[in-house]
Amino acid sequence: MDIARRATFVAMAAAGTFGLCGCASQEAWVSVRYVLEPSKGLPPGMKAVSVENAKVNMVTDQRWSELAANTIQDLIQDANRRFGADLKVVDRKHLQQGMAEEDLAAAGLTDGASPGHGGKIMAAQGIIQSEINVKVETHRGKQTTISDIWGLGGGGVGAGEIRTREVDTISRNITVQTTFKLVDTVSNRNWITHSPPPFSKHDRTSTFILFGSAQTEASLTPRDEIIRQAVDTESREFVSLFLPCEMRFDVYVESSANEDCRNGVRMLRADAYEEAIHYFKRVLMDHPDDDRAAYGAAVAAEASGRYDDALKYYRRAYSIRPRPHYRIAKVRLAGHIGRIRRSDAT
Repeated sequence: MDIARRATFVAMAAAGTFGLCGCASQEAWVSVRYVLEPSKGLPPGMKAVSVENAKVNMVTDQRWSELAANTIQDLIQDANRRFGADLKVVDRKHLQQGMAEEDLAAAGLTDGASPGHGGKIMAAQGIIQSEINVKVETHRGKQTTISDIWGLGGGGVGAGEIRTREVDTISRNITVQTTFKLVDTVSNRNWITHSPPPFSKHDRTSTFILFGSAQTEASLTPRDEIIRQAVDTESREFVSLFLPCEMRFDVYVESSANEDCRNGVRMLRADAYEEAIHYFKRVLMDHPDDDRAAYGAAVAAEASGRYDDALKYYRRAYSIRPRPHYRIAKVRLAGHIGRIRRSDAT
């Protein structure tokens, strides 16, 4: 290895080992919660629904089918308990006992072409159907790490030797496609269809530059956690179209190198949102192009219920640097802001 490459590796190793002299960025996870009012509501006269297990493709684990149904059922019951909704859930087994085969066919649950009148036979006037398809792509790669450093004392970098080796790394892309439907069995029509863009999560391992070891998928965010998050988020989006529903987002924030920005993220970790906004504003006054400060201010504002300010800061962060998660947050809040229950204390 030539002298220049050796010097570069030593510098990189030192930077990774000592955290750039204590100037490492600060990190925080922030919980954002708010309640959405329904945008469409229920069909007239609908008092009970059956929640079907989700359809899955051949490569999707069957347990996600039951997870979607259980999540939707829990959200309906939560709306009844907390927000005064009045929608009964009838399980699939009881529905089959009460509905004739032609009624199930008319509702799209079995083959057949008879007119539907399930609402007349069974108390359930609606059926909730869903479909979940999960695709996981995994790729293996290599990364260089320093395995030995010796002979550097006294003679300078050129007098010694740095030995490196290639270690395994892994990258993974998980795509979750969901579709949800609320079928009115009385009129035999789809009342609501929610088919969002696919949820995609890309993860990649990175080994340490100094004496790093091979990485496996175990080093990444557990795939079950990612799929569960996608199903939960889109189930809530769907239920919020016809019942009040609490939305939940756990947001990751990382500071820039600016000291006030780091202090702002520290305040986020302490749930001190007003103090966090104060620090982020100070950064933006002197450094208007600090996208991480703008994003931190947006998250702090949203977590404290200042939704108009949050949307302004999300848009600012994205205009400075169009990171994908800035766009996702901006689009999400822009779509929700007119439906957020401002008087809700939860």
